[in-house]
Amino acid sequence: MSKKQEENNMNKMTPRRILAIIALVLIACLYAATIVFALIDSPFAKSCLMAALFCTIVVPAVIYGFLVITRQISGSGKDPQDTKNKNQEK
Repeated sequence: MSKKQEENNMNKMTPRRILAIIALVLIACLYAATIVFALIDSPFAKSCLMAALFCTIVVPAVIYGFLVITRQISGSGKDPQDTKNKNQEK
């Protein structure tokens, strides 16, 4: 493969990369909202703070769950140890 083709492949925006960037922006916004709501002293801000803290924990966990599920469905998340063990059993 030529150097130019390698550069094009590295700069290619795949759907997975786009979703990862969106997830990072969302998590950064949740962290910023948590800090802002923690500094505001009102009953509404307290409710929003609790919601932001909850989402700060749940959103990354859900994103990770989606990644695990998609890896399992596509078959790309196979453990190399499993394939070695299957080959040795034959």
